[in-house]
Amino acid sequence: MIRQAALYLATDDDTHAARLPVVGRPVAFRAILAAVRAGVRRVAVPARLRSPDLDAALATSPSARAAVVWCDGHGGLTPEPTLLLPAAALAPAPALSRLLTAPTGSVLTESRATGTPALTVDGAGLARLRAALMDGTPLGGVLTRGLGDLPAVGGGRWFVRVSDAGAAADAEGRLWRELGSPIDTRLDVAVHRRLSKWVTRAAVARGVTANWITVASGVVGLGAAACVARADAAAVAGGLLLYLVAVVLDHSDGEVARLTLTESAVGEWLDIALDTIVHASLVLALGQAAASVTGGGLAASVAAAAGVVASALVGKLRPPAPLAARDRGLLDALSSRDGFYAMLVLFLVLRLAAPALLPTLMLAVAAGTHAYWVARLALLARRRRHAAASPARRAL
Repeated sequence: MIRQAALYLATDDDTHAARLPVVGRPVAFRAILAAVRAGVRRVAVPARLRSPDLDAALATSPSARAAVVWCDGHGGLTPEPTLLLPAAALAPAPALSRLLTAPTGSVLTESRATGTPALTVDGAGLARLRAALMDGTPLGGVLTRGLGDLPAVGGGRWFVRVSDAGAAADAEGRLWRELGSPIDTRLDVAVHRRLSKWVTRAAVARGVTANWITVASGVVGLGAAACVARADAAAVAGGLLLYLVAVVLDHSDGEVARLTLTESAVGEWLDIALDTIVHASLVLALGQAAASVTGGGLAASVAAAAGVVASALVGKLRPPAPLAARDRGLLDALSSRDGFYAMLVLFLVLRLAAPALLPTLMLAVAAGTHAYWVARLALLARRRRHAAASPARRAL
């Protein structure tokens, strides 16, 4: 796989175009992000692209900052297969990943007719272009004429040449549409993602980090638990609304991290820890509320909280790859927040209509919170049995 990329200018106008903002960051920064996400470890950038906005954007992303090497006469390009990436165009990282793993000397299909092709060259090809890349000399015409019979690699996605504010807005819209997660539920798509994007836009514009949004989500989530514990219907309803806000913020922190390339192990663990604390606190609060109303349900809520913690630990420390899409769907369903919404809504309904059933609900909640980690371990055990049986079948 190709590990080096070099940004190039297609025309002199690209110096300006590469500085246009897309989701609050220069286009050139977005191009660097896409390359790093695709698997590139070094990105050579012409010094003429350097600007206060680009430096400020790089300062927010340790991964991007570590990958960038400025072509300022002191190196920047090593003689190896390289991805040539236009500084004033954007493509999603998965499309670039296909190009990086294809045979060297290929061009991204979606970029071919734009005048700003994304392509790979071998060490000899890089040597012929090295001086122009280092100086920031426009290469659009040279590269377009040289496409010839280069094999095309379909990215299966989009590619936008950014030449003006309209094209930048088009690229921005495409980035926003790709911010979802493969495990998003219909509720996530219909509600959470629509609301979280407003938070994300404001956070990116003001430089608020993903970790701070994670902390805010945790604080609001604990506020939701505190409301629920009061037991009266109005407080439970308020807790449900606060839980909605906490979930929206939890979606936003991932969006901010992906848009700014600021994902980190610390951020991942912080998100898991606070998410676990919030959900364990919620089921404990429900048990406290049930006990306040009926005298029962607290013990079941303690068992439910243990299930939340166990599911978080097993999901993080022992994540088996599911054997089939059916298994993946089962795990996604068990880990979605839709169940917590259902739990809160049902608790509110029973609080109003049949409070005597609240302890029974808590028993069901306890069983439900243990379902995820039990399913995870069952899948892991089944995978191990299949792996152990495979050598025996091959021996036969």
